[in-house]
Amino acid sequence: MRVARKRIAQVCTAVAGAAMFLPWHINAGFGGSDTVRGINAGVGRLLLAVCIVTIALVQIGWRPAWIGAGFAGAIAAREILDPSGIGELDPSGIRSPDPGLGLWIAAIASAVAVVLLVWDMFAGVRGSDGSGPDTGEPPRRGLSGPLGRRR
Repeated sequence: MRVARKRIAQVCTAVAGAAMFLPWHINAGFGGSDTVRGINAGVGRLLLAVCIVTIALVQIGWRPAWIGAGFAGAIAAREILDPSGIGELDPSGIRSPDPGLGLWIAAIASAVAVVLLVWDMFAGVRGSDGSGPDTGEPPRRGLSGPLGRRR
């Protein structure tokens, strides 16, 4: 089950990165015809790079990889709530980019990846008490270091 959580989190992070190739902002002032893809913006390229690095960190087994997925989700959520103004002014002079499908997919996929990676991290910590058939040691009683090794 533990490997499945990591693989699903990797897929979710890959989906968040791939969402940068979808429409990111739709300029409503122009009738919705002008769209900006995430890869065209500096913030979108940053989100794509963070997703690629996070996938690599999960692959090598770094437990705090959830930080990268959380950062990618925070970037997407920030752009949903407060667009950076990518695009041009509409005819009334007000910049009005509406969040597109790519931002929503990136935010949701990153949130799912964070939940799965944090769950995997805590499950891994709880499951690694140092005892078991492969270590040959008795279970530890809550002390670590030299005090935990005394008998």
